[in-house]
Amino acid sequence: MIKLSQKGQSLVEALIALGVATIVVSAMAVAAITAVNNSDFSKYQNLATDYAQQGIEVVRQKSQADWSGFYTAYVGSWPSGKSWCLSQDSTTLNQMPIITGCLQNISGQNGLPFFVRDVTLTQHPYTAPPPTPSSVTPACNGNVQVEVRVSWTDGKCSSSTTYCHNVILDSCLVNINAVSAP
Repeated sequence: MIKLSQKGQSLVEALIALGVATIVVSAMAVAAITAVNNSDFSKYQNLATDYAQQGIEVVRQKSQADWSGFYTAYVGSWPSGKSWCLSQDSTTLNQMPIITGCLQNISGQNGLPFFVRDVTLTQHPYTAPPPTPSSVTPACNGNVQVEVRVSWTDGKCSSSTTYCHNVILDSCLVNINAVSAP
């Protein structure tokens, strides 16, 4: 014969077990969602790095094909940099609109625009000794610095920062056809 107090005790045990199971399932769901978010971020960061490397290569090829034409058309005089938009599968640098900046110009996996790629070219004056500010790569002393930025957004961005994730690669361009003075 079961006493009334034993029935109440089994109900309390069942409620405690249900509560513990809920906590365990919730923790597993949070861990799975975090893993998926981290995986997506890593994937987008790798894609953005690839697009930035492609951008540097496009600019490098333009400079090596015709340095003076490249310099006249895209660089201009130092120290202010000129900014350009570089679309996906394009070798044409389009001047960046002053008001809006570059718009989404690289498609994601679903075919919709997802990334923004822009290029900034800056002529650095030659100084001896080479410059030390962190904004100037010492190797660019007297040469052209190219900076390619690929930006994207996701659910972690606040509404005030549309593109809160960036990959920035920079390099120096040198006129490979220049003949140095003896």
